[in-house]
Amino acid sequence: MTELFDPLCAPFLLEGSNGQAVLAIHGFTGVPAHFRLLAPVLHQAGFTVSAPLLAGHGTSIDDMAATNGSDWLESVFTAANQLEGHRRLHVVGLSMGGSLGVLLAARRRIGSLTTISTPVKFRSRLIHLARLMHRVVPRSQWPPTNGSALDPEAAALWLTYPAYPTRSAAELLRLSRQAYQQAATLSVPALVIQSRTDETVHPDSGPLLARALSGRLLWLERSRHNALLDGERDRIHEAILGHLG
Repeated sequence: MTELFDPLCAPFLLEGSNGQAVLAIHGFTGVPAHFRLLAPVLHQAGFTVSAPLLAGHGTSIDDMAATNGSDWLESVFTAANQLEGHRRLHVVGLSMGGSLGVLLAARRRIGSLTTISTPVKFRSRLIHLARLMHRVVPRSQWPPTNGSALDPEAAALWLTYPAYPTRSAAELLRLSRQAYQQAATLSVPALVIQSRTDETVHPDSGPLLARALSGRLLWLERSRHNALLDGERDRIHEAILGHLG
């Protein structure tokens, strides 16, 4: 593995006091830093918080191109296994992290599941061509959305690759489809958080996933895809704490 492109990309663990753990799973091209504002809130409430770094993330796009969905899921299982000493394991997943959380919950018992901006439908239809395009267009640029409009605390955590391997986008689509299929088979308390102004995931994803999970849907009105770093994050913190009980 090459070096992290920023020290804040590193995984982190906050040891709690209530015997319960939260596994915080970042999204596609994301990093654990995206949970740096939520984690202290959960930790102060007594929860252990583990935010692993998924394989191929936080270092270089070339590293990501050498991994696939199975590698990312393995990263999640490894982190979950490290929390086995806790009496309850809760999962909070951002974007693709929510899909990975669903797939984890399909294979092992968890106490609750929270998804944030997790895709069922995407804004761009080009993702459906990713498997065919990757030989011609090996990399795709993200749209020109950045953290410059965020408050300084959040802007410092707006870390991601500026582009992504097109082949990896096909893996993202595959995982999101698998997770949506598995969601209806789960029996776990679920909170689905979705913004109406998400620029990446189609807002229809929220009600679709909530219905499949038989979970509660929380609408955000003005947050971007990475809602954990946007202006409604206090609502997210409050809702997750309430969901964890």
